[in-house]
This record gives sequence, structure tokens and C-alpha cells, in this order.
Amino acid sequence: MIGGMMHETNTFNPFPCGLEKFRLKALFFGDEILSARRGTNTEIGGFIGSLESNGIEIVPSAFAEALPSGIVTAEAVDTVLNTLLEALETTKTSEGAQVDGILLSLHGAMVTENHDDGEGYILERIREKTGPDIPIVITLDFHAVLTPKMAENSNAVTIYRTYPHIDNAERGAEAGEIMHRILEGKINPVVRISKQPLLIGPPHNVLPDDMPMKRIMDRARTIEGENDAVISACPAQGFTQQDVPHAGTGVAVTTDGDPVLAQQVADELGRMIYESRHDFIAGLPGPEEAVRLAIAADNPPVAVADSGDNIGAGTPGDGTALLREILRQNAPSAFVQLCDPGSAAAASEAGIGSTVTLSVGGKSDPVYGPPVEINGIVKTLSDGVYRNREWGGCQAGVVEDMGLSARIDCGGITVVVTSNPVSPNNIMHANSMGVYPEDYGIIVCKGGLAFRDAYKPPRANTYIQCASPGFSSPDLSSFTFHKIARPIFPIDQI
Repeated sequence: MIGGMMHETNTFNPFPCGLEKFRLKALFFGDEILSARRGTNTEIGGFIGSLESNGIEIVPSAFAEALPSGIVTAEAVDTVLNTLLEALETTKTSEGAQVDGILLSLHGAMVTENHDDGEGYILERIREKTGPDIPIVITLDFHAVLTPKMAENSNAVTIYRTYPHIDNAERGAEAGEIMHRILEGKINPVVRISKQPLLIGPPHNVLPDDMPMKRIMDRARTIEGENDAVISACPAQGFTQQDVPHAGTGVAVTTDGDPVLAQQVADELGRMIYESRHDFIAGLPGPEEAVRLAIAADNPPVAVADSGDNIGAGTPGDGTALLREILRQNAPSAFVQLCDPGSAAAASEAGIGSTVTLSVGGKSDPVYGPPVEINGIVKTLSDGVYRNREWGGCQAGVVEDMGLSARIDCGGITVVVTSNPVSPNNIMHANSMGVYPEDYGIIVCKGGLAFRDAYKPPRANTYIQCASPGFSSPDLSSFTFHKIARPIFPIDQI
């Protein structure tokens, strides 16, 4: 059986994530999963490719994915989980047997109305249904918040090894191959985790290809290559904007029947993460300085990361701090995208070619405002639906939906207003509106670091990380934590 549920929950975002938000990105049942995800750069796409190549019959159940946002409603979780459980109860393969194994695409940082550890809860309920003998193999995001329940209720774990996340299908295929080996009786995997009292995350020094994370990832690959008993050794960065008991970095290690070795490897990699804790922290400019630096940069286009309004970290995408500075400092050329359904509707009503004056953005929460007034020409209108391209960044083949969207040209400044927030992690979010970022001096990217695969040179030649305000601010002192275990770095100097 294949299925899953993916959501990265920002517990500081006050707006809940219900079924309607999953419908915007992915809410598939049965064969819908196969038609929507076959051939895509997703974990489910990897599952399908691996299982079909090995001649394993696929039983598709339920899969849901939503953009990062606030806490997931119980209704949304129950809808997906109950379908997964029902499939286990009723599904028969062509040979008349119940399913032999379960592959789940999970995020690892989902918080629900009733459970701080959403994935642990889902896995626990499934394990209660299956008993101990049916193997469960899971994929997780690099920003997973690992928990004991995840380890106790799964037989093998693999985690993204890239950020930006471009190895989704590869990890799904890896999980499928592990399942194939289990079913053939070639391996008997066990999982162990380690946890560290450390909160890190974008936009700091956390890219797996850069130090200090590269040293840790390289060691993990070396261990896998040197010891055949180590099936996977996977560091997880965790998710900073989350107030839960198991918050922090972690490592999940899967070995072939050797729990002691799994724990030893997890602990070794965990120590490396913690010993590098000071190297992860970086000082960042605020909006005023970030725009000044971008205007003066020698090698444009300059992609400025709006870190406090990182849609990929669960924000509304309508923060105006950088747009306000771009206009105040008279930047000659810039592209800014905001989620503002009211402005998109007003531009649509005015029509292409019309001159409009709009107060855009800054409507979701006071921290993201006030709105900014713009005056320009409506250049493009769209229903906002597009398909991600392989050459464009993350999740190739996946259909995205920005909702009713409008491009407004204000001299050298282009503002795109959308009805739904969409991360800038595939360049089609811009190209679908007739915007080619390489034509601009400054590009505001509402992300932390994940947009960089979409904004590779020449689309962007220089990157600036901005400490802007918002639900994903890199300034942890702007949040009040109640549930996390203390002490924890960098909130506490340990």
C-alpha cells in the first residue's frame, strides 16, 4: 500500500490548515494518486517507479499535501488516516492477500489539533492496525522533527539529502527498493534516532552542500558506503518555527537487524551536528539594508530572501517590508510577488491594459503590514494553474494553483498578486505570469533557501538573506516557546 500526508506546521502561524488547503495542492484517493504522481519528482512518484519496476502490485490509498501553514485540523488528519486504515481493513491484492508492506510519504514536522507529533500518531494508529509483521517504510523531509514514535512504528526511514529538495523521487525510489529487499527476505531493518538540543533552520548556514552541514552529510554517506549493515544514515535539520516537545535537530539511522549499530551511528552524527552549533548561526541584514545592498550589488539579478515571510515555512506570503523599501529607495528594477486575493480580483475586474491603483499585501496579520500602495498597468491575468518543469526547480511535474492572479507593471517594478500563496521553488510561478526574473535587478523571494534551485544563475547571480519580520523570522527571540525542552541552543547559551 502507498499513501501519506505531508505538512510542515508553523505553530506560530495562527491560521489553521484544513481540508481546503490540502485540496489546493494534493488530496488524492485510490487511483488518483497514480495518475497525479506517476513520473513526478515526488516521493510518491519514486514509490510508483520502484514498485512497478520490481513487479510489485500497488495498492494506492490516500495522499494529502498542503503548503506549510498553521496547525492541521483534526478533520483533515482523520480524513486521510481513516482512508489509510480502511484500505488496510478491506484491500485485497490480486492474489487475495492483504497488503504485504506499506510505503508512506510523510513530512515529519506536522502538528495537529490533538497531536504535537502528527506523523508519530499516524504511524502508531497504522501499526495498531497491522500488528508487528507488516513492514512500514517512510520518507521524510530534511526538516523533519524526529520523534521516538516515528522510529518505534516504522521499519526503515529515509530523509531528503538535498536542500533545495530535488531528490524527492530518488528518496521514494530508495524506500521502494528497501521494501523490495524486505519482502524478499534479504534484510530485517531496524530504526534508531538521536536528538540534539539545537534549533537551526533557514536562512542560516544549513545547506547540505555548504559547511558545516556538508561535513555531517559527507560522514553519513561514508558510513553507508563502508558498512553494508547501514541501510540509511539520515540527518534531519528539524523545523525552527515549531513549539513542540521534540523540537530540534535529529538523526535517523536504519540498519539491517542491528539496533546497537543504528544507535551508535545516530549518536555519532548527532554529536557532529551539535558540535557545529555555533557555525550554523549567521547575522543577517534587515529590509532597509538588504535592499540597499541589492541596489548596489555588482552582479545582478539579486535574489533577496524574505526570510520572515517564507511561504515554505508556513507564512501567508503577503509581507510588504521589502516592497516598501524597494519603493522608498527608488530601486530601478524589481520583481515582487504577494498573496493578495482582493487585489488580484480588483485587477481582474479592471482588465488587461487598465491602469490601477491598489493597496497590496499586508492584510493577513499586523506583522506583515501595512499594505503598500502601487499604481501600474495590468499586464497579465491568469487562473494561476501551472505545471512545474524539470528545468525550473523543485517538484517537477506537479501541478500548482496560485488561484486568480494578476501581473501589474509599475514602471521598472513588477508586482504579481496571487489568490493562493505559492512558494517560489519552481520558476514556473513567475514564468506562468510572463515574468522572467533574469530581466530584473532585484527579485524578492518569499522563501528561506529552497528557492535557489529555481533561481540559479542567470535567473539570479547574487543572494541576500534578509531578516524580515514574520512567522518565520530568523530572530527566535520574537517567538514565545512553551513546549520545547530546555535548555536548547541558540535560545539558551549551552
